[in-house]
Amino acid sequence: MKRAAWLAVLCPLVLACGSLGPDDEHLTDLEANQARWETLGPGSYVYAVERLCFCSPESLGPVRVRVEDGVAVEHVYVDSGLAVPSAIAVGFPTVDGLFELIRSAIDADAFEVRATYDQGLGVPLDFWIDYNEMLADDELGMLVTEVVAPTP
Repeated sequence: MKRAAWLAVLCPLVLACGSLGPDDEHLTDLEANQARWETLGPGSYVYAVERLCFCSPESLGPVRVRVEDGVAVEHVYVDSGLAVPSAIAVGFPTVDGLFELIRSAIDADAFEVRATYDQGLGVPLDFWIDYNEMLADDELGMLVTEVVAPTP
């Protein structure tokens, strides 16, 4: 809950966020930033991401994801350097996977979708999705805690 509150405060203050609820503006922002990523983003990179959800502590991260040629090849916890169990690692996608999560929420007409993007590469820096206004604990957020760093 503390993480969700933090994100709700940070998003409007620090970065330009979209309005509540999915609409054409969200899709336009997503498509523009995804195109930027596809044009400028490296195929191989490392970044770290943290989940903001009502999840078990080991499912929150932050997790450092190493991607080679667009495929996640390693997931390690930032704090300990230990490998993330594969059942949990799927919750920490590549940057392309972050775009897919946002797009699927927009396509599903989620109640609330907020996202901010890196001005340079278009990477989703954070997002918050509330799939259904009437359901508790269905929300999901992601926060990039280490920016994308290309690898050879």
